[in-house]
Amino acid sequence: YWNSKNTYFSDAEINASMKAALTLIQGKGYLLDFYPKSAADYSTEISNEISSFNAINPDFSRLSRIFDLIQAWGGKMGKTPYVFKKGNSQSSRDLFSSWKESYLNGVISIQNENPVEALKHWSLINGLGASFAPKHLRFWSNKYPVLDSRISLLLTGSKRLLRKPEYYDDFLQLISQLAKRYGADILETEKALFAFSQNYFRNDELALLMEQPEGMDSEI
Repeated sequence: YWNSKNTYFSDAEINASMKAALTLIQGKGYLLDFYPKSAADYSTEISNEISSFNAINPDFSRLSRIFDLIQAWGGKMGKTPYVFKKGNSQSSRDLFSSWKESYLNGVISIQNENPVEALKHWSLINGLGASFAPKHLRFWSNKYPVLDSRISLLLTGSKRLLRKPEYYDDFLQLISQLAKRYGADILETEKALFAFSQNYFRNDELALLMEQPEGMDSEI
């Protein structure tokens, strides 16, 4: 049920958060040729770009485009790399050439099936926070699910899983247990948890939304 309510991979109209992120990113001069009509357009474009990327002989222009696409897919909370910090004339994204190797090393780590090592490389990138780096894991691997504040809160009651890259292994253990219980894979389980959380809880705490969510299920 909750898998069907997750709009981030569906043919549903782009949600407000994704729309806001893309507007900001395009306002900074990136993804100017990308005009998605649905959320699925994002994931399809990302997958196509990744399938054409060769980490041995990297096209850094394509690599930066993949980075932008994933940030746009993730929604408005992914704006940090594109925003000027006080006193700086360039954003972190404008300085891509200074951290492109860190991003590439993370990609190579994923291809070697080492998600923790990938997160360690990506933690060196200014503006790519602990809740957004796992979104890149999700697309580069098509195997490792997203870990963000919502998911950490649901699984542990706190944001502790985001504190260190090494805790991603703990997350995999927890979500694997839950997936097994419901006869689903871990990607489906994360998608369902995220949609469930969006319907009932705030982004940063396990406090019920004040308004009654649409489609309140009887077993809450």
